[in-house]
Amino acid sequence: MDGYGRLAEYAWKRRTQLGLSRPQVRERGGPSVPTLKDIEEGTGRTVSAGTLGKLDTGLEWQPGSAADVLRGGEPRGRSSTEADTVLGPDTVVISVRVVLDLLSISRELDAIARDRQDLAELTALSRRMGVALRPIYGEYVTRLFEENRRQNGSLSPIYAMFGQLLDEPSESTDEAEREERLYRRWLAGRDIDVPTETVARFEARLHKGQK
Repeated sequence: MDGYGRLAEYAWKRRTQLGLSRPQVRERGGPSVPTLKDIEEGTGRTVSAGTLGKLDTGLEWQPGSAADVLRGGEPRGRSSTEADTVLGPDTVVISVRVVLDLLSISRELDAIARDRQDLAELTALSRRMGVALRPIYGEYVTRLFEENRRQNGSLSPIYAMFGQLLDEPSESTDEAEREERLYRRWLAGRDIDVPTETVARFEARLHKGQK
């Protein structure tokens, strides 16, 4: 296996291990989605030093790891120690106050980043924070909406505080993320033109959680 074949294998395994889509790797500072696709498919196209650096960032490897893989070495990152470390429970209970505080901080940082577009590092940090928080409040809000829908049949006005998630367009290059966005909007009654088969799938998911 040549260097690019090794890089393809290691990049795909690392992204899968982290549970990230290609767009999410890009949002974390990685290469563009088409470039990452080429790398993972081992097309053999020359990868620049800058792209290798972005791959290190997006996949949470130590700097120089991607280049080392091309030369026959091994990537260095948190994965090398995770297996030997006892991390404890992989889930915790988070109160609604904590979730709202995190959302508020993220929005403030995003607003500052938009006003200071000359600070590329601040913009990148804002994106990374949003990506890091999304699994927390995304899953939390989905479950919150489900419970409210089961009990009340519609979304209570109090949950307008989570409008940011509902205002996201349902289109996404990541199929799982697109499904979640559409499901939340359906729970909130935002999408009235959802295909019949999609509605049936969502209703089955909602009722399944009642058992």
